[in-house]
Amino acid sequence: MKPLVIENDVIADLALDVTQAVLAKSEEARTIMEDPSGPIDLARALADFFPVAEALESGGAHLEQEHLQEFCAYGLDLLDRLAFLVRKVEIMDKRDTVARMFASMGVWVARRGATIENLEGTADGFGMIVNATSATDDLRSLCGLMEEVIEAASTKLQLDEDRGDAWRPWRVINLNAGIAATRSLDPELMEQTFEKMSRRLPYDMPGFLADGMRQATFQNVPEAVKDVMRKYLERWPANALH
Repeated sequence: MKPLVIENDVIADLALDVTQAVLAKSEEARTIMEDPSGPIDLARALADFFPVAEALESGGAHLEQEHLQEFCAYGLDLLDRLAFLVRKVEIMDKRDTVARMFASMGVWVARRGATIENLEGTADGFGMIVNATSATDDLRSLCGLMEEVIEAASTKLQLDEDRGDAWRPWRVINLNAGIAATRSLDPELMEQTFEKMSRRLPYDMPGFLADGMRQATFQNVPEAVKDVMRKYLERWPANALH
């Protein structure tokens, strides 16, 4: 995949591409939404959102923190609604675009200084992108972008109290940060990321590290990378939290 570009006009173009695909299936979308107007109101809302976002990005407009928070949450909600329609009308060739759109918007929101309450689309987007990325430099960059989003996540998300859901966004994005760091083959980045994961996902560390070490054993992985895995496996053995 191409590197993510965290700029409003690029994100707007991604959203436009997806919106046009949804509008092309307006009849199906109208039935799913149970709304005679179909996706047109959503398309208009997105068309209104991005010019304001552009003004905020360029410094041409300013919002107080409370209003900025509401605006960013509204933008993520619009993308949620768009992604829902993509899934429901089965526009399979736009899934990668949706992933890039959501991941980029999550970072954009974080860079505006807003707190992220709705992390699901961004976490899933990064998961798809990490899975499709093999270049070590790109994986290193993705790890940094995910860290920006993780740092911007709300206190409620960071408390991670609902551990019964294996697909909860907080877990998904942190595990993918760990995967990206490991596959970057950068021992220093791995150490930094594993330290953070140890605080954020302690219950997942034994399984994550054991799985990573198993894969490293059968792959041509530098010894320095294996050394980091061994170091943290000693700290988090498989039976550590049982």
